[in-house]
Amino acid sequence: MKVALDLKYRVGVAFAGNELLIRTDSHLVEKMAASVFQHHVSPSVDQNCAAIDVVQQEGAGDFLLMVEGQLAGIASSVAELPVMLMQLGQRLLVFKEARQAMLHAAVLAKNGRGFLFPAVAGSGKTTLTAWLLGQGYGLLSDELTSIGEGDDLDGFTRPLNIKPGSRALVAGFDWMGAALARSVLSSDVTLVSWDRSPVKNLSASIIVFPSYAAGSPCEVESLSQGPCARNLMGSLLNARNLPKHGLSFAMHLAGTCPSYRVRYSRLQDVSTWLDQILADT
Repeated sequence: MKVALDLKYRVGVAFAGNELLIRTDSHLVEKMAASVFQHHVSPSVDQNCAAIDVVQQEGAGDFLLMVEGQLAGIASSVAELPVMLMQLGQRLLVFKEARQAMLHAAVLAKNGRGFLFPAVAGSGKTTLTAWLLGQGYGLLSDELTSIGEGDDLDGFTRPLNIKPGSRALVAGFDWMGAALARSVLSSDVTLVSWDRSPVKNLSASIIVFPSYAAGSPCEVESLSQGPCARNLMGSLLNARNLPKHGLSFAMHLAGTCPSYRVRYSRLQDVSTWLDQILADT
């Protein structure tokens, strides 16, 4: 498989002390990568850091994604690249991280407080995030969150990834119309750009494990330290790199702020409950 070697277009990405370089032979791909990673683009990344090479296969329309000379993915068109780049880029940013915890979790802010939503795929996390953005919450991430020294939260801010089954619901949010008009479709996923919250020095005030269940009333269960830590371990992406495989981190975080498991079907019920939590504390 012959690939181009003149990768003169480059986009640096920095998040939580980790760096990534996107190298490509296409100005169009360079612009697309800069848009996808816009909140984390950095002109000063180490040119020897982890890299994704994106090259167009000669004589075909396919784009090859290479990491350390090995094929990591094939996009049949430019439209497929944004989702593939986001997924691969996040894996590389997390892969060797051993200084701080990396969670599959959304993180939002309101009234200067941090709300952490660790969740497994299919829990409705991104749809819930989209709803809360219309209720006065600020976004740091809907997917990847780092927790460093002092329990500071930082989120990898990327476009919201709205899956086909959620698009009709999200399109009904009256404040989402303009954002959807600017959205990009990539591999059946609607990418909706959103401004990053300006909140700094944010720590977790509450941990919420959401679980969507059609037709279910809103059921809230307060979690003790042990069950909370066990659920956090299920969302910890770099556990293998951390002391005691991340258990010490999970127990510490679980002991520092209240946590809840929330089963719901109506988004309004969750935001009403969160507002009450804010009012009571």
